[in-house]
Amino acid sequence: MLGYVIGALLVLIAAWIFAIATGWIWPYAVLVEGLDWLKYNTWESAAAALVLLLAGLLLFFRPRGVPAMVFNTLSSHGEVRVTQEAIQEIISQGAQSVQGVRSVSSSLKPREDGLEITVVSQFNPEVVIPATAAELQLRVKEDVEHYTGIRVAEVKVLVRSHENMRPARVK
Repeated sequence: MLGYVIGALLVLIAAWIFAIATGWIWPYAVLVEGLDWLKYNTWESAAAALVLLLAGLLLFFRPRGVPAMVFNTLSSHGEVRVTQEAIQEIISQGAQSVQGVRSVSSSLKPREDGLEITVVSQFNPEVVIPATAAELQLRVKEDVEHYTGIRVAEVKVLVRSHENMRPARVK
């Protein structure tokens, strides 16, 4: 969002400079009047300068990019940090090994008593949903706890689709 605002501001400034450079009087006159206003209204000018300074410092010192969600666990040698993407890959690989699971995606939510995992899945049409979902929950919980050492508090399964797989038509 901020990138769009800054981009629009730069386009507006460029258009203003282009208008002045091509001989238009009005943009130049407005610019001179604005500078005169700043010169004779010192308190308002100082307040505007302070707001712009704070906004610039905020943009300069804010963290860059989206920080990855990281989960910490301890080993005998120290701290181990596991990213959300690594845990989701473990979930995906473990879920694909469950008979009848066609595809999965997952989301993670840290809780006081461990990690809450939500698995959105698509099952093959021949499977019994409650039995397959229970097997999927157990596999995900065991795999995440085994490979990461992070306690899993709950595994929620949302079955997104349970449709017949239609064979491709051959012409």
